[in-house]
Amino acid sequence: MMLWVAAMLGTAYGVELMHPEEIKSGMKGYGYSVFKGTEPERFEVEVLGVLKNTFPRQDMILIRMSGGDLEKHKVIAGMSGSPIYVDEKLIGALAYGWMFENEPLAGVTPIRNMLSELNRPVVELSGSGAAALAKDGEGLFAWPELAAPRVTAGMVTPQRLLTPLSLAGFDARVIGALSSEWERMGLMPVAAGGSSAQTNAQGGGPDQGDAAAKLRPGSALGVALIRGDLSALAVGTVTHIEGQRVLAFGHPFFGGGNTRAPAMLAEVHAIMSSMARSFKMSTGVRDVGAMVGDWQSCIVADTGIKATMMPVTITVNNRDTGHRERYDIEVMRNQALTPLLVLASIVQGVSAATGASQDVTVHISVQVKVAASDGVTARVMEVTDTHFSSTGILLNPRPVTGLLRMFNTPYGNPSIERVEVTINARLNRQTAEIKRAYFSKAELKRGEVAPLTVVLKPFDGPEVRRTVNIRVPAGRDEMKQMVVMVVDGASAPADVAPPDNLNDYLDVIQRQYRATDLVVLTPSPMLGMPLRGRMLRQLPPSVLGVLEDSSVSGGAPSPEVAHYVDPTEWVLSGRAVVRVSLRDE
Repeated sequence: MMLWVAAMLGTAYGVELMHPEEIKSGMKGYGYSVFKGTEPERFEVEVLGVLKNTFPRQDMILIRMSGGDLEKHKVIAGMSGSPIYVDEKLIGALAYGWMFENEPLAGVTPIRNMLSELNRPVVELSGSGAAALAKDGEGLFAWPELAAPRVTAGMVTPQRLLTPLSLAGFDARVIGALSSEWERMGLMPVAAGGSSAQTNAQGGGPDQGDAAAKLRPGSALGVALIRGDLSALAVGTVTHIEGQRVLAFGHPFFGGGNTRAPAMLAEVHAIMSSMARSFKMSTGVRDVGAMVGDWQSCIVADTGIKATMMPVTITVNNRDTGHRERYDIEVMRNQALTPLLVLASIVQGVSAATGASQDVTVHISVQVKVAASDGVTARVMEVTDTHFSSTGILLNPRPVTGLLRMFNTPYGNPSIERVEVTINARLNRQTAEIKRAYFSKAELKRGEVAPLTVVLKPFDGPEVRRTVNIRVPAGRDEMKQMVVMVVDGASAPADVAPPDNLNDYLDVIQRQYRATDLVVLTPSPMLGMPLRGRMLRQLPPSVLGVLEDSSVSGGAPSPEVAHYVDPTEWVLSGRAVVRVSLRDE
């Protein structure tokens, strides 16, 4: 409440404020941002006008900039949060721009909106870092939806400035492969060096208090997403400091709300000029606290708080060359970002295992230590899968996306202690295509066990025949023909009921088929029904009727499908369908 009153009166910690209704076109002023090193430099501004209600309950002040070589660079990604002053009064933070500008025009977020975020309480987070998303009905193993909407590179409407994401330790191919995912969140991936300080999630780097004392309006502020043998640092600018609280960026980072990540004083090494969007090339210098909030008008950091991160270990082995690497990193705990950060680190591990653009078969094992929490039993989860790539890089993240769904579930988020990944690579193409399938007889007897022959064609070998014994459904005369489908494990639905709680959800993740599994699906005339996370099978009509009328049932009755699984040594693709007539027993 006191901060709100201060904002209304036009002062905040000795800094005079000016609000949009006081601002007129033609007013002159200045701003601060770091263009080299760690010291903020002044640039000049002229107010062009105030755009009312540009965003929900938020105006935007339109300015033209000069000085600081901005006539050449135009608006620079990384200037987000640069404080703007008119008549020695703080009016807000530079935050918005347009692509392919002919002159350095920018939009400013009013300081009044930013100060209001200081009234939000700092929330102690648990689990992966945020509340779970609601059930979206898009399937259990779709790619996780991110908290922030896709940021488009619009040239007509004002867009929040992209935030440079300084990446260290990542192959250029990996950065390129994941660039669309970074840009989706308003981040501009930039190959840069890592932090010059030794830091850790528990205690931060040395002299954290001294580094925080060097923060001032206009300083470059980084948010650490990954650090260790790999690093990812998102860099913007400090707008205003209120005691231990720091306002920065002037727009949302990724819309994370109450979220935690280490905040760092950053150093700018160079301005990379571009017609599309110039950007700052920066690295972290030292910890200065933690980001504690990510809201519409700004992010909020606190110099008195330290953020814990999630330890991840990635061990890489190339079975052909004997090459071995180990990455010890920490990643930000957040339901939206953690899956992408872990995925990016795994993709880099695969790239390191191959070292070249060539055929590679990769076996990935991911172990996750889950701590006991409300409704969740302590466990060590393990998911393994095998993937083939002709480019030496994991372009298809399917082998691990199932596991990564655990960071963002409809039933809350488990408390994850650590993640361990093992990657074993072979420089070959260990794939096979499902060519056809057949029974030895044109007609099958109800209730019998019949051998199904499946023909596979390995990439570098002759056809191989596999036999899967199928039990033909017994009973009902109306089923005159049986349809059998043969698919690879990556395409097969799991033989599970829809989960009913977080424990069930974690169980389902571990029961997904592997890409090397040969899966045969056969229909049954019997009906089943999900109940409290379990599938009840071969139910008589009387029981089905009771469950349908009961509030405890988890869904409608549906025909059962029998699953037969035959593990193979190949990454499979393709499918086959067999239709066979049935006769009475």
